[in-house]
Amino acid sequence: MRKIEDIGLVGINVRMWRHLAVLYPTPGTNWRKFAFVLPVTAMNLMQFVYLLRMWGDLPAFILNMFFFSAIFNALLRTWLVIIKRDQFEQFLGRLCTLFHSTLESSDKWGRAILRGAEREARNLAILNLTASFLDIVGALISPFFREERAHPFGVALPGLNMTRTPVYELVYLAQLPTPLLLSMMYMPFVSLFAGLAIFGKAMLQILVDRLGQIGEQELSEEVRHRKLTSCIRYHTRVMGYVRELNQLVTNIVAAEAIIFGSIICSLLFCLNIITSPTQVISIVMYILTMLYVLFTYYNRANEIVLANNLVAEAVYNVPWYSAGIRFRKTLLIFLMQTQHPLEIRVGNVYPMTLAMFQSLLNASYSYFTMLRGVTSK
Repeated sequence: MRKIEDIGLVGINVRMWRHLAVLYPTPGTNWRKFAFVLPVTAMNLMQFVYLLRMWGDLPAFILNMFFFSAIFNALLRTWLVIIKRDQFEQFLGRLCTLFHSTLESSDKWGRAILRGAEREARNLAILNLTASFLDIVGALISPFFREERAHPFGVALPGLNMTRTPVYELVYLAQLPTPLLLSMMYMPFVSLFAGLAIFGKAMLQILVDRLGQIGEQELSEEVRHRKLTSCIRYHTRVMGYVRELNQLVTNIVAAEAIIFGSIICSLLFCLNIITSPTQVISIVMYILTMLYVLFTYYNRANEIVLANNLVAEAVYNVPWYSAGIRFRKTLLIFLMQTQHPLEIRVGNVYPMTLAMFQSLLNASYSYFTMLRGVTSK
C-alpha cells in the first residue's frame, strides 16, 4: 500500500504531523493534537499578558513582541492545517498519485528528476528542523546571561509575580520542552511548502524534457501528435496541482508577509536602542531567521515561475515546421496555454517571486527608517 510518508518530498513533515494527529488522526490518536497545540496556545496568551506589562519598556516590549508573534504564527500555521485537514489530505493524496505515476513510467530522466527532488526536500526538512531547534535552545539559555531574572519567553499571569521563587523556576521548567514543541510546530509547514513547490518544479522540468523528445528523432505524424497531447494533459495536471497548492497556502503566506515584515522592521529599530551585546546577538539571529524563512518561501515559489517559462520556451522550440496542420494547431493551442502565469500568490493578489521578496524587505526597511526618524526628533 502506497503511503505519503514514503515520499521523501514531504515524508518527514507528514510523518511528524501524523504522529501528532494534526493530519490523518484516528479515534485513538485524536487527543494528541490538542495536547500538542493547547499548551502552546496557553503560553501565547500568557505572552500577551506579559506584553501589556512591558508597554513602557520599549526594548523589552519589542523583543517579547517578536517571540509572541513568532509563536502566534506557528499556532496559526498549525491551526490552519488542523482546520483544513481534509483539503490537505486530499491534496497530498493527489501528490502521491502524480508522484507514483511518473516514478512507475518508462521515463528514466523523469525518475531521476524526482529522486533528486526527494533528496533536496528531505535535506531541507532536516536542516530546517535542526536550525529551528538550535535557535530556540539559544533563546532558552539566554536568561543565564542576563543580569535580571527573565524567562526565555516572557509570560505573565494577572496578580502573580513571575520572577519570585518558586514560580520563576517552575515556569522555566515548564518552558524546557519548547524547543521540541515549537520546532515541530513552526518548521514542518515551511518544509512542507518547500517540498510541494520542489515537486511542482520537478514536474515542469520533466515536461520540458518530454517536449524536447518530440523533435529529437524521426517520428511518424501520429506518434508526434500523441506525444504532444500527452504533454498537454500532463501540463494541465501540473496547472491544477499548483493552483490547488495556491488555494491551500495563499492566505497564510499573506498573513506571514505582514507579520514577518512588521517583525523585521521592529527588530531593526530595536538594534538602535539597546546596548546589551547578548541582546544584539539575539536580535541579529532572529532577523536572520525571519529572512531565511521568507527567502525559502519566495525562492521556492519563484522556481515554479521560472520552470513554467522554460515550458513555454520548450513548446516554442518544438519543430512544428516539419509537421502537419493538425499538429501545428494543437501546438499553437498548447503555446497559448503556457502563456498563463503558473504561480503561487500572496493573498491571491501578488505573485510569490524574488522580486516580491525584495519589495517586502524594502518596505520593512522604509518603515524602519521612518520610525527611527520620528523617534529621534
